[in-house]
Amino acid sequence: MGQHGESLKKRTQDVLIPEDPSEIEPKQTLDTGTPPIRKISASYDLRQWLVMGWKDLWSAPQALVHGLVVAAVGLLILAYSWGQPVVSMIWISGFLLVGPIFAVGVNAMARRLERGDSKPVGFGLGAIRDLGGALWVYAAVLIILFVLWATVVWRWIGVLTLGDLGAPATMGEVLSVMLASPQGIVTLLGVIAAGVLFALAVFAISVVTLPAMLDRQKGFVDAVAVSFKAFRENAGPLLVWGLIITALFAISAATAFIAFIVIFPWLGFAMWHGYRRLVASEEERARDSKPHPAQG
Repeated sequence: MGQHGESLKKRTQDVLIPEDPSEIEPKQTLDTGTPPIRKISASYDLRQWLVMGWKDLWSAPQALVHGLVVAAVGLLILAYSWGQPVVSMIWISGFLLVGPIFAVGVNAMARRLERGDSKPVGFGLGAIRDLGGALWVYAAVLIILFVLWATVVWRWIGVLTLGDLGAPATMGEVLSVMLASPQGIVTLLGVIAAGVLFALAVFAISVVTLPAMLDRQKGFVDAVAVSFKAFRENAGPLLVWGLIITALFAISAATAFIAFIVIFPWLGFAMWHGYRRLVASEEERARDSKPHPAQG
């Protein structure tokens, strides 16, 4: 009995107990609890998303109603800011920043089409109820980012209001005032840099956030983590995707948003396929996590 006690005491003394308990806890990272992300190709995958999104659009043409509503909002923005180029730029660029939140219905329709449900696809508006608070938190974050962006541009307007010049009447006059002095050039470059940073921030937290919420029934933070991870792993191709979205948005704005009736739901369907290509499903994740049988 004495020898057993001595042996147990010796083994206990040999065990190293860390001073900080956090040392024995697993480190939490962006990869903790998020699904694996696949690598994609800008030349192949992006084209496939657009092709499949186009097919989905005409499989559920009622999605054009979503495009009509969003186009009407864009047209109201143009009417409100007509003759005020800087105000127009603020609202139109802000429309692009918060635009992802409007795609919730189209994403829900894409999910229903993918499942092949016997029920009618409908308009996908039930997703607003299903997502609940997570959707409203997401909307609030996008609106806050828009307000920050608008504040930056309003400061720009303050720089442009010099003496009796008043607020410039056209974008050409805005640029001519900015380029007329070193201070104006620096201000212009600062606004461009701020615009790029805001756009990247919104894009990184939005690229697959809504599809992740719908598909995985996760909260806002979890869905944003999936989106940011997808952007981190595929920054190059997804930046190309962002440029495609921006170009199609510019085409829509040039047509008084009439083209947006088709372009908006098309992009919504395409992004659902993008999510499916980027993010591994729960079944794949469970399969990959199983231990492989020993070889030999």
